[in-house]
Amino acid sequence: MPKFVHKKIAYEEQDELLEELCKVLQELKTVEKKKYFLKDLLGRGERLMLVRRFKIAKLLEDGRTYQEIVTTMKAGPSTISRVERLLNFGRNGYRDAVAKIKKKNRK
Repeated sequence: MPKFVHKKIAYEEQDELLEELCKVLQELKTVEKKKYFLKDLLGRGERLMLVRRFKIAKLLEDGRTYQEIVTTMKAGPSTISRVERLLNFGRNGYRDAVAKIKKKNRK
C-alpha cells in the first residue's frame, strides 16, 4: 500500500489541489485521455487501491454481502466497512458514481 505524509501540505491547499485535479479531469475530453492521465499520475498500487474500492462500492450497492466480497475480492472486512460507511454517511461521492455507472449500463 502506498505511503504518504499528508501533513506536508495544508488541508486548504490539499482541497484546492483536489479541485484543480477535478477540473483537469473534466477538461480532458475522452475517456482514453483521462485514463492515461490517471495512469501517469498514480502508481500501480495506487490505481489498484482506487479501483478495488470502487468495485467494492459497486458490489455493496448490488446487495452483495461482506462474505461474498471478501471471497471474490480478497478484501478485508475493514476495507469493506470503510467503503460502506462512506456509501451511507459520506458526501455521496461513491453513491453518485455507482448510480451514474448503473444508469449508463442500462442504456
